[in-house]
Amino acid sequence: MCKNDDSTKGLTDYIRSVLDVNISLYPLEKNLSDGIPIAITQGFKLYEGNLLGHDIVFAMTDDGNTLSPAQQKKIFGIVESKCGCPVVLVAENVASYNVRRLIAQRSNFIIPPKQMFIPSLLIDLKKTKTIGADIKGVIPSIAQCMLLYNLEIKSIDGCGAKDLMEIFQVSYATINRSLRWLSENGLVSLNGMKTKEMRLVCHGRELWEKALPLLVSPIDKTVFSDMIPSKGLECGINALSEYTMINKDYVNMVATDKTGIRQSGIITDKEYGTCRIEVWKYAPELLSHTGIVDKLSLYLSLKDNEDERVQIELDTLINDMKW
Repeated sequence: MCKNDDSTKGLTDYIRSVLDVNISLYPLEKNLSDGIPIAITQGFKLYEGNLLGHDIVFAMTDDGNTLSPAQQKKIFGIVESKCGCPVVLVAENVASYNVRRLIAQRSNFIIPPKQMFIPSLLIDLKKTKTIGADIKGVIPSIAQCMLLYNLEIKSIDGCGAKDLMEIFQVSYATINRSLRWLSENGLVSLNGMKTKEMRLVCHGRELWEKALPLLVSPIDKTVFSDMIPSKGLECGINALSEYTMINKDYVNMVATDKTGIRQSGIITDKEYGTCRIEVWKYAPELLSHTGIVDKLSLYLSLKDNEDERVQIELDTLINDMKW
């Protein structure tokens, strides 16, 4: 361990204060660092250590790091493949919007002495705890839609499965699977035996922030067409321009789901067309009746956009929400 390195000491002290474990850090072995592109080793100081029984590479950086979370995730994937273990970003300062982007991407990071988020370890530790084979790691689309409906349209706190089936027009099996996923991930509690009643564990912005690390982009795929789906809602940058000060794009952008595409009977292409169509995992009209996609789904669809202007306007979008 580099005893004279204030950064490593600050990190080990923080880990000890939070997890009550002692950890030693050593510069990454030469045979491993030699196999990593120099552009990475010049941008980060790489240390290896063992945390809670797991070998970890800690990638330390100063405030000069200008990589976006998406770029960072890509290069950390290279380091992980070379070293065979998770990589954790260690940084003294990270902008608030980048913290949210890192969490949304399930990226490992530590900001001593403020925050520690290491989903790689948490997932490892939770592998033995399962409720059923149908409870998957990624949030079911209707489960996400239910949370956003509660935050933006109307409270569903206290609703039973039949109520939710009627609201979202899906089967009992789909609602049951979604409720079980939400319960397993600590977002709701289920009361009752045969007829289960859903109770939210928190409300408003607190619920949003608790759920955000688990939420995903609503976009299943993007296609193009010279025709606009009849039930499509304005989406993407053009929708963001309706809510914030960012300028519109010259391309038409519309969101619908697979049913909307099928019912419209339009011909789509993977690359060419005057209209960009986002095919969503759930029907966007469930959450908006204004002709524009809802704000929270829009945020999730753009959260990984690398344009700094978009990220600033997304922050504005969330801060202006009336929870």
